[in-house]
Amino acid sequence: MTWDVSTPTGSENRILGDDRIRELKTDIQTALRGDDTEGVEAVFPGGDTANPVYRYRGLKDTTANRPAAAHHGLFFDTTRNALQRSNGTTWDDVGTMIASGSILVFFQAAAPVGWTKLTTQNDKALRIVSGTGGGVGGTTGLSSYVNHTHTVQDHTLTVDEIPSHTHSLPAYDSVGGSSAVISDGNVIGTANTNATGGGDPHNHGATGSASSALAYIDVIAASKD
Repeated sequence: MTWDVSTPTGSENRILGDDRIRELKTDIQTALRGDDTEGVEAVFPGGDTANPVYRYRGLKDTTANRPAAAHHGLFFDTTRNALQRSNGTTWDDVGTMIASGSILVFFQAAAPVGWTKLTTQNDKALRIVSGTGGGVGGTTGLSSYVNHTHTVQDHTLTVDEIPSHTHSLPAYDSVGGSSAVISDGNVIGTANTNATGGGDPHNHGATGSASSALAYIDVIAASKD
């Protein structure tokens, strides 16, 4: 039935009055339900027809299953996690919880729907700062920095009288049973070779490796579309 406030006319046969009342009820019910079945988008008149109620529920589904915009009010898009409203022709986002262009890290293989993976952010450590964020620095990748080796060349001493002694070396890792801590690039500890000497020519040499298996997780950086 076409909605026409000018009908029925005053000259229409009164015997058709019951038909017009039923048509009016149907039209109201269809409009309040969002042109859908009872309970899908809205509830009217509800289970207790003696006490009709109207409750709007809205719709929730994937982008692919989203209905035409013309006959519905609010729709939650589970593909994009976005609340939308019908403008009569298309669906408009009501609002976004995360502003477009925001960058976050994700502990997963690929960027979520609605995000774009930033491939320029690779093999870098995360640094927390109290000042302005968003800066970058350094040129050596994290994996290359962790796996490196320090070698002290072997050499021979030929002096006749050499008391028993040890040699102290900068310790970037465990050498001779001792270890040190590096803070801001400065060595604040040493590692000692075994004691030797007593008049005999001898040599010292040491090799240290910093290739320990550092625990890590792989994260990706993505920008909100």
